[in-house]
Amino acid sequence: MNSKPINKSHQQIAWLILVLLLCLRIPFTITIIYFLPIENQIGGAIYETSTYFLIAALIWWERDQLLDFHIDTSALLIIITLRPFQTLILNYWKVDSPLAFPKPFGLTLWGISIGLSLLLWQSGFKLTRISFQSLGWLALGIAAGICVSIGENAKTFASMISDTHISSTPLLPVFYSTSLNLVYHLGFAPINEEPLFRGFLWGYLRQSKWHESSIWIFQAVIFTFAHVYFARQFPLMFWVYIPGAALIFGLLAWRSRSIAPALLAHGLINGSVYLLVVITFRILS
Repeated sequence: MNSKPINKSHQQIAWLILVLLLCLRIPFTITIIYFLPIENQIGGAIYETSTYFLIAALIWWERDQLLDFHIDTSALLIIITLRPFQTLILNYWKVDSPLAFPKPFGLTLWGISIGLSLLLWQSGFKLTRISFQSLGWLALGIAAGICVSIGENAKTFASMISDTHISSTPLLPVFYSTSLNLVYHLGFAPINEEPLFRGFLWGYLRQSKWHESSIWIFQAVIFTFAHVYFARQFPLMFWVYIPGAALIFGLLAWRSRSIAPALLAHGLINGSVYLLVVITFRILS
């Protein structure tokens, strides 16, 4: 770790940004999900761009000690590149979303990404080397994401594998579209949530002298509560899969000292099931 003596005013501003992030993710997000019709995407776009801006602000604010918040080179590159790239995917899919490039919210995401990159470069920030050990943790994150994705979507996975229509479908276009869907999901919820829950929240609680085992449990509880809108319609997901995933993500970040494996695991859980079906079908055939 590369911790420095804690400056009180620096820490107060950091906690203010962190609280704003938590307010966006929990009361704000829950409110727009419960009270806005699904067709109204402005609330979601405000959440997405505001969250990305605040995460970028914390990255800049803590640029001299990012490793204390589990943000290494791999994690930083994923955060900076995949979030704006998602806007291009929405444009390619011709989705009528405020976040699609080149709509104002989509351009805002690009502006935040480019702005953060320039600020880090001008400050003399240096990327650390990605070690073989880091690559091993990334592979473990991928494996964890695949296993949980199959377990969480077992019925969908089994029914699609047995679907006779797949055999008559050209696999190359399907492989391309499902791969693009995975990249989209890698740039979506993981970048909103991993830097928050397993990155900065974890790091600031550790600076506050919390034991890491307590942080591990606490972040899982808060992460689960942030998904309370699933409780009624998808109780198994809310009570089992979400807290289980939060513990896995937390363990990956804790042991690897990077949120990058958790970013990959999170994205794979959310977006890999259709790609896994295509790959499995190809292997079996």
